Amino acid sequence: MPTATFETPDGEEIQIDPDDVVHLSAGREDGTTVIELESGDETTVVATELEVAAELGLNPLEYIDAEDDDASIEDLVDENGDLEEDD
Repeated sequence: MPTATFETPDGEEIQIDPDDVVHLSAGREDGTTVIELESGDETTVVATELEVAAELGLNPLEYIDAEDDDASIEDLVDENGDLEEDD
């Protein structure tokens, strides 16, 4: 799977391999996300949890705790596990 490039709060660019991601959680600052990697390292990037999951091609229900997200991601998915789309 290809890597994705994100900006850190310091303005540096960092490449993340989605295969290395274990968990996503909200950062301390608004609009930031902490990416936890298999190695145990944590990296903070300037993007929401949903934006990070989408950019990395990850299922947000598997990597984001619903209580971590202000607008619960569970509301975005219907009973069958399919993403709900606006008509």
